Amino acid sequence: MHALIKSFSQSHKHWQSLLLFKKLLPISKPQISTFPSILNSCSSLPYLHPGQVNHGYLIKFGVYGSCVDIGNGLLRMYLKLGDFQCAYKVFDEMPMKNNSHAFDCIIHEFSINRMFDDVVAAFEKMVVLCVFPSVHSLCHVIRACSELNSIKRGYFVHGYVRRNGFDNHVHVMNSLISMYSKMGRMDLAQQVFDDVIFKDIVSWNSLITGYAQNQNWSKVFELFLCLQRAENLVPNVVTFLALLSGVGHAGEASTGMSIHGHLISIGLYSDVQLGTAVLNMYAKCERLDYAEIVFKQDLMSKSLVSWNALISAYKQNGYDREAAGIYERMLVEPDMKPDSFSFANVLPVYASLRKIQRVRLIHSMVIKSGLNVENDVVLCTALLDSYGKCSDVKAAESLFFSTHHANTATWNALIAVYILNNKMENGMNLFHQMVGSRVSLDSITVVTLCQLCGQMGSLKHANMFHGFSLFKGFSSHLIVGNALIDMYMRCGCTESAELVFHSMCVKNIVTWNTMIYGYMAVGCSPKGLGLFQQMQSETAYNPDSVTFISLLQGCLSVSATYLELVHAYILKYGLASETQVMNSLIDGFAKIGDLEKARELFMQTDFKKDQSSWNIMIAGYGMNGQGSESSKLFSQMEVNGYAPDAITFTCLLSSCSHCGLIEDGCKFFELMITKYNIQPSIEHWTCIIDMLGRANSLEDAYDVIKTGIYHKCSDSAPLDSITVWGALLSACRFSMNMEVGEVVGKKLSKMESGKVGYYSLLSNLYSSNKKWDEVTEIRKVFGDGKVMKKPGLSSLKS
Repeated sequence: MHALIKSFSQSHKHWQSLLLFKKLLPISKPQISTFPSILNSCSSLPYLHPGQVNHGYLIKFGVYGSCVDIGNGLLRMYLKLGDFQCAYKVFDEMPMKNNSHAFDCIIHEFSINRMFDDVVAAFEKMVVLCVFPSVHSLCHVIRACSELNSIKRGYFVHGYVRRNGFDNHVHVMNSLISMYSKMGRMDLAQQVFDDVIFKDIVSWNSLITGYAQNQNWSKVFELFLCLQRAENLVPNVVTFLALLSGVGHAGEASTGMSIHGHLISIGLYSDVQLGTAVLNMYAKCERLDYAEIVFKQDLMSKSLVSWNALISAYKQNGYDREAAGIYERMLVEPDMKPDSFSFANVLPVYASLRKIQRVRLIHSMVIKSGLNVENDVVLCTALLDSYGKCSDVKAAESLFFSTHHANTATWNALIAVYILNNKMENGMNLFHQMVGSRVSLDSITVVTLCQLCGQMGSLKHANMFHGFSLFKGFSSHLIVGNALIDMYMRCGCTESAELVFHSMCVKNIVTWNTMIYGYMAVGCSPKGLGLFQQMQSETAYNPDSVTFISLLQGCLSVSATYLELVHAYILKYGLASETQVMNSLIDGFAKIGDLEKARELFMQTDFKKDQSSWNIMIAGYGMNGQGSESSKLFSQMEVNGYAPDAITFTCLLSSCSHCGLIEDGCKFFELMITKYNIQPSIEHWTCIIDMLGRANSLEDAYDVIKTGIYHKCSDSAPLDSITVWGALLSACRFSMNMEVGEVVGKKLSKMESGKVGYYSLLSNLYSSNKKWDEVTEIRKVFGDGKVMKKPGLSSLKS
């Protein structure tokens, strides 16, 4: 019987083994040697109850603690079934705890269940009891120190390795290299590597990967060259993954192409992981043309990771339409289901394109896929951010309040949604709820609140939150200090911003850029330029693209000489190839009316034009009264392969409006909807109304609004809105059209009762048409106190 029980257990017939044991119990007392087989069967079942019952039999028959194998079997059973509390209890009650098998077992199970504190605690007991761990256990302990990011524990384990001769084991030494690399201590990782007598490919890969993770690309390349000279060692997939990561981050496209060719020549390029890594490398080097060729032609077996990589590449480089197109192609591929990474990547794309229906569709797909949004911080915040950017605040609130255990990041995300949609009071109320709910605050919370106060322009709230950050101990955080400077600058209080700036013990280039940007934004151009010169003379920071974009803010208040000076600095620091910098410079010259210089810079081939470059130049022509040039440039943009976006058409329509090009304006409006499938926004409608108003075609403008409302032709921008009707009333005032103006004015007074602006416009319109009785009636509204006009302010003192 006992032999049969053991045989059943060994052949994985665990239920038969336990049933036979149960039948044996009334007949005779079981042998001690039978229990390890029984415990093995219990540990292989998905239920804890049979194991607990047999644990009871062990105690009843008095064999518990009499055999090392039984103790180890019980320990292994509870660990496998996930009852770590009972496992601990069994371990503590074992009379022979100094057997290494028990320790190895408990360390292994704790490690695979990511209980890293318990792994280290078990190892420390081993050391006290003078029990030697296996090499496998020691590697688990080193990994635990790495995951806990505890350099102190890492030193302790490393010292134990040296004292007890484990430094001869290459697996242990490789684990130490990985541990120090993850902690950012590449000096110690290099030291361990140098101490390894017989290095294997894992040793080299561990160090190369470590340098790649710590962004020391020169060492990555240097080690790779050394590895190629090493005898009997050949770089493998892991080596090239680290190398390609280094090339991508360094932006060395030519080096990447050499590695790409090398992979093809040695036959490793067929590996899906490496193919995706090559794609990623080209994307990070901003060679999306090569990335797409790799994806279309080279990746014969495309994995979900490959699709996600290409979507991410286009998104990160600002090609939202292309990213959306690739995602939609992926959806129709057989056996290709998007995961949380796919959704988190494409949501910002649809949000940027203002495609709210797509965002809602993805949300429904997330729910149907069974993904737990509540536990996926990245996906949850991506959804909230997307709803916020698409101005669907209600959907964002619904998602947030349906989350049972909202974490700090989720609260921060909803506050950011309110800021994005100019609902400052809601954001403030949510912050109070956050504090009341005792949710832990982090530095991002404080940064978000600084943005809230800055956008409100409330110095009172700014001072209050500055005090709050001091009280909570966040003011020493670099990102918080930078946010406080930005907040005070937005509130127009340069003195407080300067106090924060001078009180910061640690500054970075962002700190200086924030101050420069702030000075430029509030019209203190000389101070901004002075701080820029101070940064050059007093710090080791070289100006970056953001520095010059900051210097170019508020260009309407500066001279051509100032812009020429900034241009000279851009050339000096080699940033004339930076697209955003050149876009800002072109915009600056266009805004001060120097179209010749703007055109000259635009025509240069030193920098790669993007969509914004064309939009800026089209807008520049329009604001300077050269509407026909705007139209020509639009045609040229299409020839050059750039698809216009919503901003392009806003610039074109505004240009046609200012230059009286009614026919062209109507043509562009129709083209936008029919050819490019762009739904008109409020900005587009107001441009059309303003254009028709300037051309004395107000009846047509009125008909456009009424027809659009009736047919509900714009879901993204409701035509029956105060902004649209307000634009029409302003146009009536400009054209002195009494008939339409009266109808629109009365409609607005019902929609926005209590607002003075539209009453003033209507009153002026009546006055211009000498309708004094109507003027008197309007002014009675002011006299009755139904509408309060804000008193004017003067800086003159009597």
